[in-house]
Amino acid sequence: MTLQILISTMNNKFIDRNITPPAPYVLINQISPDKGLSKSRNQAIAKNSSDIGLISDDDLEYKEDIEKIILEAFTKNNDADIITFQVQTPDGLAYKKYKADSFWHTQKSIMSVSSVEIAFRNSSIKEKALKFDEVFGLGSDFPTGEEVIFLSDALKMGLKILYIPIPIVIHPLESSGKNYDNPLLIQAKGAMFYRIFSFLGYGASLLFALKKYKSSPHSMMQFFALMSQGIRNYRSVK
Repeated sequence: MTLQILISTMNNKFIDRNITPPAPYVLINQISPDKGLSKSRNQAIAKNSSDIGLISDDDLEYKEDIEKIILEAFTKNNDADIITFQVQTPDGLAYKKYKADSFWHTQKSIMSVSSVEIAFRNSSIKEKALKFDEVFGLGSDFPTGEEVIFLSDALKMGLKILYIPIPIVIHPLESSGKNYDNPLLIQAKGAMFYRIFSFLGYGASLLFALKKYKSSPHSMMQFFALMSQGIRNYRSVK
């Protein structure tokens, strides 16, 4: 069984870091006007020639035994089409709150997954023609939520997604996807919920607004209004 790390970068950022991941990798370096993170991810998936692919970014450090960890996880869990792992901070702490035990993901649990935690069986992804929705992700109309949509589509296609509580990459404690000061990201969350749940996305957006508005400069109704605007924007382009 083999692994390739699928790295997305722009304008030579990863190349300029002059690092070599401790496993074989595919690098997509976008320098043309036709950009977008999900487009880059899909190009990397198309070029993946290994048994297992790992979604990755250009600003990560890697655990030295990352290849062993991931390949052993898939070897021991033959039923898993996709496995999500953990991210660690440079000081050795968990990047976010993770469950202590392994479990099979549901449509609810995938909401907290980051793209760089995702590894997949190449055969499973190719058989289902699973791709990232290029309307979502940095550089697109809706600049967040692409990894949740990817996993949601996988579940709807019948793929099985396992979580294993082992860190594989290292990243500073920050995330643009949690920046609720940015109205565009709030709108994108609403669009994401509609993309996944259709009209039930309005209810999911309301619950999300009730939970997250205090982390923003907006009232709950303003937060929900932004999410609803995101839904309208998404419906207008689909």
